[in-house]
Amino acid sequence: MKKWKSNLFPVITLAVCLGLAACGVGRKPLEITVVNRTTYPVEDIRIRETDGKDWGENRLETTLAQGESIKIDLGKYTVEELDRGFQVQFYGEDEKPVNPNYDPDTATILENGSFLIFTPPDISVPVFVDSAYDAVVYDKKIMELYALNDDGRGDLIPSERIPVLMGGALPFTNMQNLRTENNEDGTYRYEDFTQDGQILIVNTAEPTRFVPEVQDLEDYLTACALSLSDTDTCELLSAKANEKYTENLTYPVYIVTYTAGQNEDTRKWTVFAVDTDSYTYLYGFCESVDTEEDMDEIYQTIFSQLYLSEGG
Repeated sequence: MKKWKSNLFPVITLAVCLGLAACGVGRKPLEITVVNRTTYPVEDIRIRETDGKDWGENRLETTLAQGESIKIDLGKYTVEELDRGFQVQFYGEDEKPVNPNYDPDTATILENGSFLIFTPPDISVPVFVDSAYDAVVYDKKIMELYALNDDGRGDLIPSERIPVLMGGALPFTNMQNLRTENNEDGTYRYEDFTQDGQILIVNTAEPTRFVPEVQDLEDYLTACALSLSDTDTCELLSAKANEKYTENLTYPVYIVTYTAGQNEDTRKWTVFAVDTDSYTYLYGFCESVDTEEDMDEIYQTIFSQLYLSEGG
């Protein structure tokens, strides 16, 4: 009996070691933090190994709004699996890819503690992988990439970092900058022409002058929108509150349309106007009334993407 027990011990030890190896010895945990900087709400994130055939489950339990982040536990992997990398895809609330130009088959190398930062769909780098995340640093990176795209918007982050109205994906290229004004108090004004000179885009923020006890908000924002024009001859076409845009910004948003000027100089303005109790923001498009293409749908699409960045 004693001899039988002595022979069995090494066999049991070997079996235990093999069992531990099968259960994950040599595998490392992989937890990452995902940051949504896309300007869209992200509803669904899929992450798989590069040699995987199935995208697997949605890694989100709730919608990840612009600027929000969440930690995701991806499980445990061998060094070889980590070296091969992962493939990532992310979808919006419409169940479509947030960035349709992004190739999800690209291998992304992740380490435990990595930050996976999804960026706006209209810049050249769709995903950043970093060991840390700072919103100010990535504001600068994203704006630098906008500048490389040569869309004419320039630096949208004022030095004092008040919240900036941003995020509208402009469908124009090679825009011409007419005015870039960053004030010491953080307010700003940008004016850009499309390459053909047909459309002027104005994005501006100024300290609010709205007095709730004295003024009506619609009247105040309408007057602000009219002030974008450099002519005294204006005809108001409409001023309407927009529930969808109001929900996006959590402040009442009005869309104001009007004509300015006379005869062949008449221009049409379409303006996104919002007041936050501290600042008044205006994002407007000015076009010739003779413009052949109906641009209103494009303007509304851009307005639907606008959001207020985090202030400093």
